[in-house]
Amino acid sequence: MIAGTSELNESFDRHCSGTIAALRAAFGGLDRLHSPILRYDREAVAAIFNFLSAYDQKWRETSEFVVRQKRLTPAHVNDAMDHLVTYQYWAIIMLLWWASPFGSDQAGASALVIDEINSRMWDALRLGHLAIKERVDNLIRWGFFAEQTIKRHKAVALTPVAGSAISKSLSEAKPLLEDLHARLVSQTAEVIPARSA
Repeated sequence: MIAGTSELNESFDRHCSGTIAALRAAFGGLDRLHSPILRYDREAVAAIFNFLSAYDQKWRETSEFVVRQKRLTPAHVNDAMDHLVTYQYWAIIMLLWWASPFGSDQAGASALVIDEINSRMWDALRLGHLAIKERVDNLIRWGFFAEQTIKRHKAVALTPVAGSAISKSLSEAKPLLEDLHARLVSQTAEVIPARSA
């Protein structure tokens, strides 16, 4: 039997602790007094991996659906799929989804100028403007974004096909997230001390 080294186990534990901390922030308010307690054990780690695996599968299916609408060659579809499963592409797509009518109730322009994408993605991706431009160009070619012009600047917006496919995928993933939340959070009874008169 092959076992992990102590360094690997420590690294894994640090990574899991960081993931749990991120989930605390995402679920909101788990650090307050009398809030549910987020468990950190092997079951919790398994639940996180199961959620991430299920979400990854949904993202792959969504990406493939959008790319296949462009009727690309099989080689181009494979190339697109190799890239679309990376965090960099996902983050850029989700930025545009959030700015679109699909991800926001706010009326207004759903297109973003490339410079705005550069500035918003710098903190998250640490990619230079040429690398982000390359990814945006690929996303145009693969059917996720449509090119527009805003005040003589190149801009992109999520295509209707991509926007509706992503929205459908996210709504299908919501029960998975709710299940993860239920598995990770053990509800504790809130005890309110009696006030003396």
